[in-house]
Amino acid sequence: MLKVLYFSSETKKKFGVYNVISVLEKKLKTKITIKISKKINDIVKYKPNLIHIHGCWKPHLFLVFIIAKIMSIKLVFSPHGMLDPYSFNQKKIKKLFAWILYQKLLINFSDLVIVNSKIEKSNILNKININKKILVIKHGVLIDKSFRIKKSVNKKIKFIFFSRIHPSKNLHSIINIWKNNYFFNKYELDIYGEITDQKYFRKINYHIKNEKNINYKGVIKNSVQKILVNYDVFLHPSESENFGLVILEAMSAGLFLIVNKKLDWKDLAKKGYCYNIIFNSSNLVEKILILEKKKLKIKNIIYRRKLYNYVKNNYNWDFISDRYKDNYLFLVK
Repeated sequence: MLKVLYFSSETKKKFGVYNVISVLEKKLKTKITIKISKKINDIVKYKPNLIHIHGCWKPHLFLVFIIAKIMSIKLVFSPHGMLDPYSFNQKKIKKLFAWILYQKLLINFSDLVIVNSKIEKSNILNKININKKILVIKHGVLIDKSFRIKKSVNKKIKFIFFSRIHPSKNLHSIINIWKNNYFFNKYELDIYGEITDQKYFRKINYHIKNEKNINYKGVIKNSVQKILVNYDVFLHPSESENFGLVILEAMSAGLFLIVNKKLDWKDLAKKGYCYNIIFNSSNLVEKILILEKKKLKIKNIIYRRKLYNYVKNNYNWDFISDRYKDNYLFLVK
């Protein structure tokens, strides 16, 4: 019987890593014995065949690593974007010490490293000459069972930004574009997202408080798709993502995407589901003018259902959890 323990750098449910592993645990527990643990002594108590560490920079995770090696327990590591250049450079001195003291060892001596994108894989290979296999397994998307795709009834193209309110998400670039070019006066931009940097939000709020066509709408608490489906185009200027789950959530609601060129979504552009751009005024104006010519298409229910089905068929959590299970079993056989 395969017994797996999960340890996370984040233990609060509001954070992304914990949310992801909670979904994964729910999907896997019908197939294997699995537990999310917050206590290191669970390793002795639970006696797992395999431990999967999610996240970086926490000394207790290195202690988990040491115990796993002493007890000859297979170890899997996933950084969840915490090794990308932007993240690495936050509190850089502290992280450099952590990298030298334990984080590099944890990665190097794990039995398997699972990442969520090719970019994340490159970020690791740029920092460490790792010999073992790095496996790319993308996240899945949860779609509300009661959600139904529908055509857009907006007279004008309606735009949405949906992500954490944090400098790394580059929301300020969109606001600067919207405010400083009269072209955007006719377009509405709604902003949704949890405020994870109060100082940054105060700056954002200062710049939008007198703007009639830019609105902060708060946090989406229930069905993401039921809110997103009321818009036409999803803007994602983020400078740093290991994956970008919100991109797929927007697609699952039938929205066309305009995404930062730095992110790993070229396959969607090839399929005609998004534009990959450098976020500046001229590039955004150019793409919106093109969208204006085909706005009937992107508002059409057939096109929107095509995007919904792409996400449903390619980012299904049941299929993705099977990939985790198969790799876990391969390691411990």
